[in-house]
Amino acid sequence: MGKVRFLLFAAVMCTFLAVTAWSTWNYERTFRTVTTYTQTSAWALAQLEIDAYRLQETLKLYQTGHADSKQLSLSYDIAWNRMDVFLTGEATKEIRQRFAAEELVRRILEVLQRHERAISAPSPSDPTLAQMSQELDALIPRLRDIMVQNFTGPNALQETHLLDEAKIRNFAAIGILLLFSLIMLALLFRESKKQHFLAWNDVLTQLPNRAAFMHQLAQLTSAPEAQVVLCLVDLSRFKEVNDSFGHAAGDQLLAQIAELLQQHRNEEVYLARIGSDEFALVMFGNMSGYSWFAYSRKIYNQLERLLHSEDPAHRVKLNMGISQYPQHASSVEEMVLFADLALLSAKQDKQLHYQVFNRFMLDQYQRKRLLAGHLQELLAEPQNTELYLCYQPIINISQPQQLGVELLIRWNHPKLNFINPPDIIQIAEENGLGEKLGEWLFRRMRHDIARFPADTLRHIHFSINLSSSIFNQNLVNRVSDWLQGGPLPASQLILELTENIALEDVQLSRKIFTQLKEKQIRIALDDFGTGWSSFSYLKDLSFDKLKIDKSFIKHLDRDKRLPLFVQAITDLSHQLGISVVAEGVETESELRKILEIGANEIQGYYYSRPLSADAFLDYAQHYLASNVRETRTRTDLA
Repeated sequence: MGKVRFLLFAAVMCTFLAVTAWSTWNYERTFRTVTTYTQTSAWALAQLEIDAYRLQETLKLYQTGHADSKQLSLSYDIAWNRMDVFLTGEATKEIRQRFAAEELVRRILEVLQRHERAISAPSPSDPTLAQMSQELDALIPRLRDIMVQNFTGPNALQETHLLDEAKIRNFAAIGILLLFSLIMLALLFRESKKQHFLAWNDVLTQLPNRAAFMHQLAQLTSAPEAQVVLCLVDLSRFKEVNDSFGHAAGDQLLAQIAELLQQHRNEEVYLARIGSDEFALVMFGNMSGYSWFAYSRKIYNQLERLLHSEDPAHRVKLNMGISQYPQHASSVEEMVLFADLALLSAKQDKQLHYQVFNRFMLDQYQRKRLLAGHLQELLAEPQNTELYLCYQPIINISQPQQLGVELLIRWNHPKLNFINPPDIIQIAEENGLGEKLGEWLFRRMRHDIARFPADTLRHIHFSINLSSSIFNQNLVNRVSDWLQGGPLPASQLILELTENIALEDVQLSRKIFTQLKEKQIRIALDDFGTGWSSFSYLKDLSFDKLKIDKSFIKHLDRDKRLPLFVQAITDLSHQLGISVVAEGVETESELRKILEIGANEIQGYYYSRPLSADAFLDYAQHYLASNVRETRTRTDLA
């Protein structure tokens, strides 16, 4: 729209310049025309009068003997020719039509014509010449009257009127264009003002946006001895409001939050909306002193009450992270970073969602940055020993001749020692290394099992955990590429994913599941009970296995309620044709209980801790060999 208005304004300005040039040319043309007419008419009348008076004077001199016939004849011819040119010339057309000039000149010419014979053979005493002189005396003075009227009479102002009319027309055209130009300038100014507002403000809440927020922070921190407190306010799971009630309801909630925050704006408090569901509260001056903590807590409590009233289901969670300048940070960038770290800590804390930055948060952030850089280097070095895989056996109760195993990533950092596997996944996901980590995992698995005997390998089924970044439409192609040329067929691969990943987009998950099953790749639902914990999606997504989280297995033999939950999960899964795996079985009593319930597979320390590749190979060979002998013995006895 702005581009159209600019082009329209440019067209108006070009038209304005064109009309201005045309007006100048038109006025100049009119001026020249009038000037030319005035000069021509004045010259024609003057010459006519002079030649007529000369003839009259020469005629009188001839009658008194002071001029000869040749002079008389010459004056007569000149006057005749002058009048003939005046009556027939194009240049004198305009003046002939004014003041009865043409009629007067014709009458004088007729006088000359009637007395032509007397002039051709003149005689001083000829009465005809005397009569001619009398007629000329009566007519020639009227030429002077025409001259005077031409310059001073009412019609003499006609040329001036022509110039004035031309000037008025030009000014009118320029004025109209100037008016249009002013209108366009006003529109452009309004548009520019609107664009300026959009560049520095949020449309929905009318609060300053992130660009204005950063600019304001830079100004506040540049002042000598500046004291600034930054509070970042974030709404976790706000997307669920949009998904459940629509974007209009979400926008209304954001507007209400902005309106509440606006009530706290003053000369020492600056507000901004810096993200889709994130606001910033900046306190400075006296407000950044002792009272900022109580003030921010007051705002936090008011926002919580608003969210509880507008979101009865309590889906949206309020988080606040705070940093100070210069107590915590030495620059604007650090101040925003530290407030973000405090906000992240508030999101992760299930009890206290209001956090002030401290050095522990910075240490954790720097640790993650260090680990992210190191992890990227390790993923590019397939032969490194710092990052490796462990293999935890999964015992198949119903098919003892088969053995399952879950691949578990391990990282023994030379300085930070053992890195928790969930931290490895989180670091990879947060730094865009999820796909590289998946590729490394498959590559390392192929490397580890390359030395497994074929008769052992064909009895083992490998389970690999998927991260959220890998679970997309390209998953099947990636897995196929990673398995290509390796010793493990797709039918012996099981991909594990958590509930949150599977339910992020059920329709997409269903499509990916179909593609995986076409490749004979099975899917297991990991950590059941820790995410959405809903049975409804088991009918929508065709899982092959369901792994009950160890939190349901621990103390299964002591808590009378836990067996009821596990039994219900197991029975429903079996009715849906889903195999059940019990995770975290550590004691014999837990094992007996889970066997009574009817789980299909067992995973836990009771059977084995995670093993190295070589140790797992030994375990698998002994386990499979003993089960094959036992199976043969049972067959022989039968």
